Amino acid sequence: MFKPLDIARFALGSVAKAAAKVPVVESRFAISDRLNGPWPEGPFLWLHGASLGECRMLLNLARFLQEDVENCPKILITTQKTEVLKFLKEAGEGISACIAPADAPSTMRSFISKVKPVGLILGENEFWPGYLSSMRRFSKRPSVAVVSGRYRRSFPGVDFSCVGFASMQTGGDLSRFLNVASRANIDQMMIGGDWKILPWVRSGKSVSAPENPSVDTVFVSMHMAEWASLCRMVVSSIKRQESVVLIPRRLNEVNAFRNALSEQELTVVEWPLVQKGAVSIVNRFGLTKDVFAVSRTAIVGGSFCRGLGVHDFWEPLQMGVATCVGPFAAGQKEAVASLVNAGVIAQLQSTAGYAKRNLPDPRIVSTFLANERTKVSDSYEHLVKFIENLVEQRQ
Repeated sequence: MFKPLDIARFALGSVAKAAAKVPVVESRFAISDRLNGPWPEGPFLWLHGASLGECRMLLNLARFLQEDVENCPKILITTQKTEVLKFLKEAGEGISACIAPADAPSTMRSFISKVKPVGLILGENEFWPGYLSSMRRFSKRPSVAVVSGRYRRSFPGVDFSCVGFASMQTGGDLSRFLNVASRANIDQMMIGGDWKILPWVRSGKSVSAPENPSVDTVFVSMHMAEWASLCRMVVSSIKRQESVVLIPRRLNEVNAFRNALSEQELTVVEWPLVQKGAVSIVNRFGLTKDVFAVSRTAIVGGSFCRGLGVHDFWEPLQMGVATCVGPFAAGQKEAVASLVNAGVIAQLQSTAGYAKRNLPDPRIVSTFLANERTKVSDSYEHLVKFIENLVEQRQ
């Protein structure tokens, strides 16, 4: 007898097949590839994330696992975003990447048969029912790990019995996940922090502000939907003859931002050119570290419009850049509240306070991150042992 969840997954496959016949939809979302591949020949250790932030974290994780796991299998990273797939293929030397398979029964059977996953590592909150049920059928023991986990809710009826390891970002995430996955008897569950800082954790570096920064403020991962707030803040900076850098969240919105800035009669230049009283636009993925390395302060996008999700505030923090978010923190409310209360990041309740915003004390930021380093390092070591056990059992 089919369960409601199975019926929904069959329906998803049918809808996807119909959508693939619409050229504009197929071009943007690569529906045919999601349904039919091509997928590489396994066996692989399969890592999956949704968008750029999660996949960058997984790409770093993949490189570290290759160093630390004895006889580490080939690694495949899948993503839900076509634009992120291009980034992974360019940046992931020695690591395979493809678009994520559609969570439809026939697709998952074909995908698992070809990829032959030794294990699956899910980034943050990608609890696709078919991914979990497929791994349960394919593996004799729990072979799914959740890293940097966030949990609010999932599809009703999801079976978590294939999960053997879960490192959640906060105590709230862990508690909520325990409530829904308690019957699964997951062997290892812990509070492991946000793994976006894993490269910094591994580097052993302390937090130090950039020397002689040439950028006064970088607006990072901004959406066009946030334009009204962004415009007020940028104009305020330019009136004070500050140097500003804008990193759009989506590359297809670069021209829209450029035109909107020009309509405000603001001087617009292209990164890496930076000048006082001008806005420098970044038009490629993967350059945030370069920008933060020369920045004094950062304003994180996704937080100035209700309905969006706040983006990665850990990257500027670990590079010593004074970090600020807007009034909304969808997806990271607990983490943001904790950081604001600890004085690690600043939060604007409106753009009226932008010019006079308080900058966090670097000593407080350094102490807080030292504690986070311990959580992430410990949970990573547990993951390595989990993966090593999976590899040993497949040999």
